[in-house]
Amino acid sequence: MIFVALLAIILLVWFPGILFQIDGGWSGLQIVIGVDLVLGPLLTLIVFKAGKPSLKFDLTCIGLFQALCLAGGVAVVYSERPIALILAYDTIYSLAADEFRDFDQDPALLEQFPGSYPKFVYTELPTDQVAAEIAAIRSQLIDSAPLFMQTERYRAMPESDFATQFRHNHSLLDSLSDEAIGQLREGCLLARFTSASTSGYVCVDRDTREITDFFDEEFLDD
Repeated sequence: MIFVALLAIILLVWFPGILFQIDGGWSGLQIVIGVDLVLGPLLTLIVFKAGKPSLKFDLTCIGLFQALCLAGGVAVVYSERPIALILAYDTIYSLAADEFRDFDQDPALLEQFPGSYPKFVYTELPTDQVAAEIAAIRSQLIDSAPLFMQTERYRAMPESDFATQFRHNHSLLDSLSDEAIGQLREGCLLARFTSASTSGYVCVDRDTREITDFFDEEFLDD
């Protein structure tokens, strides 16, 4: 029952949708599985002996140890959960709270943006394509923080013209083979994707605004 409850939280709240597969959710779940479904029963099997005088004490110690390990595992999963999806230039960055703190940024700044976590926002760039490219290059070479961590540029995704924020969608689509295009769903907005666990390309549904598919780095070479 505990495992099922934690599984529901991890799948539906902390790593919703495809993020469970592509952003470390499975790695975190393995910790919970190891503690909840392997470690506790194994220790119980080792010490159990019918009629043993200290059996109740042994099982109590195992239960406490299992609870502490489980709490630690859940804390690790919670700390690594994505709290923001930042569309910066042509890439969606999936960021955990610690990644904001690494750049001396308060994760609480995301509370100003609507919607549930992880917050889906974009970094505002000049509408002129050349100026936008210069800003992106400058963030890599000169600025103190990368583009995805320039929080002063963060803006909520617009209610209308959502697709216009994916300014490199058409160029990415043009670089695909016919076979690769055939793998994309209708209404796919293609963007690069980077997280602490993986990198590649994702489809974002223009209507639901959710990440629906992930493709590895070789996708453009297919």
